[in-house]
Amino acid sequence: MSNSSRRNFIISAQAAIIAATLPIERLFASETDNKSRTLKTDESGKGGNVSGQVRASALHVQTLRSPGANLTVLVGVNSARRLWYSIEEGGIEVLPSSPLGLTIDGLDLGQGTKILGQPSIREIDESYSLYGNHARARNHAKEMVVSLQTADKTFALVVRAYDDGAAVRYLLPEGATHIDGESTGWQLPEQIRKIVWEENNASYEGLSHSSNLSRFPEETTVLAPIMVETDHHYFSISEADCESFSDMSIKRHGNLLQAEFGMEPQGWDIQASIKDDRTSVLHGTYLERPASPWRSTVVTRDLTALVNSDLLTNLCPPPSPHLSFDWVEPGRSLWSWWSVGYPPYSETSSWYDAAAQLKWEYYLIDAGWIKWKTPDKDHWAMLKDISDYGKGVGVKTLVWGQYKEMPTPNERRAWLEKAKASGVSGVKLDFPPKATASVMNWWYLGTLQDCAELKLLVDFHGSVKPTGLERTYPNGITREAVRGNEYNIKRYKRVAPASEDVTLPFGRLLAGPADFTPVILDPDELSPSGFTWCHEFAQAIIVLSPIAVFADH
Repeated sequence: MSNSSRRNFIISAQAAIIAATLPIERLFASETDNKSRTLKTDESGKGGNVSGQVRASALHVQTLRSPGANLTVLVGVNSARRLWYSIEEGGIEVLPSSPLGLTIDGLDLGQGTKILGQPSIREIDESYSLYGNHARARNHAKEMVVSLQTADKTFALVVRAYDDGAAVRYLLPEGATHIDGESTGWQLPEQIRKIVWEENNASYEGLSHSSNLSRFPEETTVLAPIMVETDHHYFSISEADCESFSDMSIKRHGNLLQAEFGMEPQGWDIQASIKDDRTSVLHGTYLERPASPWRSTVVTRDLTALVNSDLLTNLCPPPSPHLSFDWVEPGRSLWSWWSVGYPPYSETSSWYDAAAQLKWEYYLIDAGWIKWKTPDKDHWAMLKDISDYGKGVGVKTLVWGQYKEMPTPNERRAWLEKAKASGVSGVKLDFPPKATASVMNWWYLGTLQDCAELKLLVDFHGSVKPTGLERTYPNGITREAVRGNEYNIKRYKRVAPASEDVTLPFGRLLAGPADFTPVILDPDELSPSGFTWCHEFAQAIIVLSPIAVFADH
């Protein structure tokens, strides 16, 4: 069996095995007569709960069908001039009429809106390599650009339709200065079997839940991705290509899930948020115009298709032609922090020897190294010595760093250049500030650009969710943003609930790779949770991380 076939088999098995542990009933699919379909729309004209019945035939509707014609996105303006969209798949309405809108300089662009002329439509069909559930992805979609006007502001809505989902993003009006908020939403169908969501946490380390809708908190910030099971479909909502906007979270208002900026509720000044103004750093443009991130909806008939979707990476740009990533190498990494903390420098070579004996590719040196020192060498010189030792036994080095050592773009670049000169192959960067628009751009995108130029891998820790940009920067090999085995460790009196491991594949993991640090083998450490070795090794299979940093020694 080839590696790619084996991987697809594993992911299919993952969905089947874990689904058996959740109270999810069998899917059924039946065609329905859609001719008399009605859409729920916001008759009040507000961006809140969607209510009232307006027939589709009564609305000014633009239609976009996916390449396989199984999925349809409708965009229109209702009688109260609220901009809306909906999604159908296989003739069944998946997402009822839901509000669209971005509030800029005090104006909600989705209210009082009119469509200007006919939209432009193009087809996208390309393929690319990635370190994901399979080695190649196909980006095949129809894209529609709808020109719009609200008050005296002209802007555009970009819509993508894939056979397995849809996405929308906004091209900002000329002269925009401040992002205030967003009214884009996902109106849930009346019948919801299950919904998967994550508690709010700035570093995405909250507990995950699989529940019915009644247990999903209202008027409370939760984190994306969110997965919904209906009678006929599974769909997940998130964002893609977040380059210069604050991280998107979700708040429930009745049956409406609405996008919000939980990390930056007062919004931000667009120009002031640019801290790294190099032209090589992405700054959130599309079709040569300032743009919001994509608001994405993956739509499938089964769990296997859901966890294997490439929609988020498809929505992101390809790598720069000025950068090469043929040096990026996935692999397995030994790590000392979880099991023994910070070993003294004198013992570090034995960890490299152990990694070599296992035929693993990497060893991760965690935080304690910054205290290394001898009368004639500082910690950087000692890092160079030990990374050279690792190369001698065939093991490459990853090294830990933290935000407070590099709080500006120039200081970050200087630190990374020292790391590169020390012979390391990648960096684990920890404890960033909360994901405001500025931080999303200069910390995440700027770091990826610097590391791409220096040929360093990046593992962001204490981070926010990925948004598909591992396609653009394959050196962004993994990131934390997950409640992993650092939350199942006796010295901190942390015990992981069994429900977390079987919920994550249908929540956070839908966003992309996660540095879960799988596999605990110490029986004493496993005793509080009751997890078995079989359970622990399954973590390494189920949780995708192109560099798998194993917890135990």
